Amino acid sequence: MLLFDTIKLNREYWIKKMPGLRWGVPNPLNVFSIDQKKYTEALTTFNFSGVFKTTQAGRHGQTQRYLKEKIDHFIDPPLILDIGASDGSTSLDLINLVKGAFKKYYITDYNIKCLYLHDKGYTFFFKTEEECFLVATKKFVFFPANKRLFNTLFKKKLERIKNLAKTELLFINKDLQELQKVDVRVEIMRYNIFEPWIKEKVNIVIVGNLLNRAYFTDAQIETGIRNCVNALAANGLLVIIRNVASKNGTEIERSAIYQKNTATRSLQKIQEINTGIEIDDLLLSLRY
Repeated sequence: MLLFDTIKLNREYWIKKMPGLRWGVPNPLNVFSIDQKKYTEALTTFNFSGVFKTTQAGRHGQTQRYLKEKIDHFIDPPLILDIGASDGSTSLDLINLVKGAFKKYYITDYNIKCLYLHDKGYTFFFKTEEECFLVATKKFVFFPANKRLFNTLFKKKLERIKNLAKTELLFINKDLQELQKVDVRVEIMRYNIFEPWIKEKVNIVIVGNLLNRAYFTDAQIETGIRNCVNALAANGLLVIIRNVASKNGTEIERSAIYQKNTATRSLQKIQEINTGIEIDDLLLSLRY
């Protein structure tokens, strides 16, 4: 199993030779493509400590339409904090949907960038100067799932190139990068949900496809939720979204929206979409 988790087919290459191919991963080298669709698909190959950067535009449509209705009735434009936004494609969806009706929009992710280096047909991706987490060629993609095998394949190569200059790669939707340049209200930044939010209080916190039991324990989820609630101003909204696969392979968007109640030091659920989320009981049981 670890062999197949370490070495995978680059689908973009092999699908041309085997049209019926069902195995493999999207081509991670398309993070260098100017095609936004290819770029976003390429990001799904990147895995940081078990968390994949799975994202695409349109995944949060039902939740966002509900949020737009709420925002339309705000007296003042809200401050929005989007946590675990991956490349920010869904953040851009909401920005466009509300037509700029916000005071500030923080787009955050813990793994917001990496380093890379091209060498002799291989592209090496690094979390830090020395920690390689993915290697790609036009035919294959390699992960350090089996560290012994990964080291057998790449230890000498990594040793040889360790002092070569690496380039920074930002994991952010290119249209969003351009928007940040012209709109000072939009700020893209690194943030870890398990650490306190140290900037200003916000009116809406959105957490999409991050706080769930596939990734974290209940104790970790509770820490993350407490940080979200503490980031909210009085009566602020906490939005938790979880896209899940249906039996026919399509995605179902499930979400729940909660309001911070300062008097009871708890969260009050005000809406849920498609039966809500798996951690609903945990959220409603916590006191802040």
